[in-house]
Amino acid sequence: MNSVLAIDIGTTSTKGLLITNYGVVLASHQVAYPTHYPRPHFAEQNPEEIFAAVVSVIQTIAAHHEVTVISFSAAMHSIMAVNGEGKPLSPLIIWADTRSISQSQELEKIGLRQVLYEETGTPVHPMSPLCKLLWWKENLPEMLKRAHKLISIKEYVIFRLTGQFLIDYSIASATGIFNLSTLSWSSTALNQLGISSDKFSDPVPTHFSVELTQDQSAFLELKNSVKLIIGASDGCCAQLGSGATQEEDISITVGTSGAVRKMSKTRLIDLQGRVFNYILDPHNFVCGGATNNATAVIHWFAKQFLQKPTTTLIEFIDQTKEIQAGSEGLLFLPYVFGERAPIYDAATSGVFLGITVQHSQLHFQKAVAEGICFALKSILETFHVSSHPCRLIVSGGITYSSEWLQMLSNVLGKELHVATDHDASAIGAAMIAFRAEGIEFHQSQPVSTKVLPNREHTLIYEKSYAVYKTLYESLKNTFHTHHQLLNSCR
Repeated sequence: MNSVLAIDIGTTSTKGLLITNYGVVLASHQVAYPTHYPRPHFAEQNPEEIFAAVVSVIQTIAAHHEVTVISFSAAMHSIMAVNGEGKPLSPLIIWADTRSISQSQELEKIGLRQVLYEETGTPVHPMSPLCKLLWWKENLPEMLKRAHKLISIKEYVIFRLTGQFLIDYSIASATGIFNLSTLSWSSTALNQLGISSDKFSDPVPTHFSVELTQDQSAFLELKNSVKLIIGASDGCCAQLGSGATQEEDISITVGTSGAVRKMSKTRLIDLQGRVFNYILDPHNFVCGGATNNATAVIHWFAKQFLQKPTTTLIEFIDQTKEIQAGSEGLLFLPYVFGERAPIYDAATSGVFLGITVQHSQLHFQKAVAEGICFALKSILETFHVSSHPCRLIVSGGITYSSEWLQMLSNVLGKELHVATDHDASAIGAAMIAFRAEGIEFHQSQPVSTKVLPNREHTLIYEKSYAVYKTLYESLKNTFHTHHQLLNSCR
C-alpha cells in the first residue's frame, strides 16, 4: 500500500483525496449537499444525501485509480436515530442546531455542567449530542424508544459500508456522552437521558480497521478487497494534518466554523468548562475551543446584504482594503449563530456597535471580518498564550485570503505560520491510516509562509478588542430576555 483514499465528511460537502505516503495527492473529488433550517434554531441534513455523496466520491476516484485503503474524517456533534436495519428514523441533526438551549441551561441549573464536562471532555452546549437527545427526550420521547441506535453521520456511513455500528474514540469524545477515563459511555449522561448504552455504537480506537466483503466492495465499484480505517473527527484530523503536533503549536482553523486547538498528552481541564478535550490516539488529546461564527457569517452577510450569495471569501475581504483598521469605530459581535467558545451561550446573537453616518457598506464588511478575528482571539486567550511561547499555525478557508490572514495577525499581534495544504482534515485521516498500517508518512513542508503583524494596526485593534471584550457580558441578560421574547412570539 502506498496510497490512502481519505474521505472528509464535512458540513457542506464530502471530499476525497487519494494521497501517497509522501503527501502527494493523486486524485480528488468533492460532492456538496444542503443544510435545511425548517424552524428557528433547527439545522438538519439528509443522511441519505450525504451517504450518496460519499459513495460518489469513492466511485469517481476508484474509476481511475486503485483503492486499497479508505480512511475517514468527519464533522463532529451530529446525531440521528436509526432502526434495526440501520434505516434513518430522523433527519441528521448537525452541530449548528441549537434547539436544545433550555436543556443545556437545565444541566447547569441542576449542577451537572462541570461534572459532565470533566467526565466527558465536552462543554455543555446545544451543539452537543447529549443536549440534542435531551431535547428529544422532552419533545419526541417516542423517537428514543423506537431508535435501535443513536448515531452520528460517520457511524451511519460506516454501517452502510460494513454492516457494523462503530464509533471512533475521537467522535465519541465529542458527544458529551463518553467517559474519557473509562473509554465507555458515561453513566452520568445515560442517567440523564434515561437510556442504556446499547443505544449507542461500539467505541473503537481511531486506527481500528474493517475489511470490506466482496459484496461491499462491488457496491462501491472497487476492483479489489479494501480495508476501512475508521479514522477520527475533522478537528483531530486537521490538527494532525496541519502539522501542529508539537507542545508549543496551536492551530487556528477557519472554515464554516472556526477552532483554536493544541495537542496535549493530558487533558486540559478548564475551571470554567470552556476547553474541549477530544481523543486523537492513545497518547494524545486535541484540546481547544470552537466558534460557530467564521466564514458562515461572511456568507450570511453576502447573501442577505450584498445580495450576492456567490461572493467569494477573497472578494469579500479584498473589497475592504481601503477601510482603515478598526472600521472607524464600528464593532461587530459575530454571534449570528449563537456561540460556543469561550462563552457557550446559544441564546446570544450578532450585534453591530458604534454605527454612525460615515459608515458605508464596506465598513460593515470590514467589521464582520474583524469581529470573527476578535472571536478567535477570545478563544486563544483561554490558552494563556501571553505567558507561554507558541507557534500559531493557520489552516482552512482563511488561507485563501492574504488580506484576512494579515488582519488576523494584526488582531492577535502575533506571527502566523500558514499551512500550505487547505485539506488538513483529509491529510490527517490519511496519516492515521498510514500509521495503522505501519507505513511512515512523509509530510513535505506542512507549513510554509509566515505573516507578521503590523504593529501600528495591532495597537488599533488592541483598543477595539478592549471594547469588544465587554460586549457579551454587558448584553448577556438582554440577549436572554430577547431570546425568551422571541420564543414566546412563535
